[in-house]
Amino acid sequence: MTNEPDLSQLLGDESPPIHFPNGLIGLEDWQDFILISHPEAGDLRLLQSLQDDRMSLILMDPRQINPNYKLTLTEPDAQTLGYSGDYRQPMPDGLDVYCILSVQDDPFIVTLNMLGPIIINWETQLGKQVVQANSNYNPRYPIAGAEADQGGE
Repeated sequence: MTNEPDLSQLLGDESPPIHFPNGLIGLEDWQDFILISHPEAGDLRLLQSLQDDRMSLILMDPRQINPNYKLTLTEPDAQTLGYSGDYRQPMPDGLDVYCILSVQDDPFIVTLNMLGPIIINWETQLGKQVVQANSNYNPRYPIAGAEADQGGE
C-alpha cells in the first residue's frame, strides 16, 4: 500500500487531446493540449501543454464576465477548426470559447484577454486562438482587484 495521493482527484478531469494546428499566439511551438477542470475551480479551466508540462494557462468562458460577449469567426478560422456549422453566428453552436486569465504586475489585479479567445471544436478536437480584430474587446479586461474602466463590451 502506498501513501501517495491519487493525482486524478488532485488535478481534476482531463479532456481528450486538443490539437492547435497553428499553436497559440506567441507560443507556436506548443500545439497539443488538454483541458483540465476541477469541481473546486468553478468556472476556471487549465489548458495544459502535452509537449511541456511546465506550460499551462488558466482559462475562463468570457460570458461568465460579459454575458453579451460575441465571437467573430472568419471562414478560414472555421476551416482550421474543422467547423461545418454557421460560423457567422455571434456564438456558433458546438464550439467552446475561453479567454486567458492573467495576473498583472500588481498581484491583486486579474485580467481576462477578451481580444484573443481560444476556440475549441470538440467534434474535431481542434483549437485555435482567434484575434477579434474588429471589436472593442480589451486584452486586459479587469475582472478582479481593479476599479478600472470596464471597457470593451
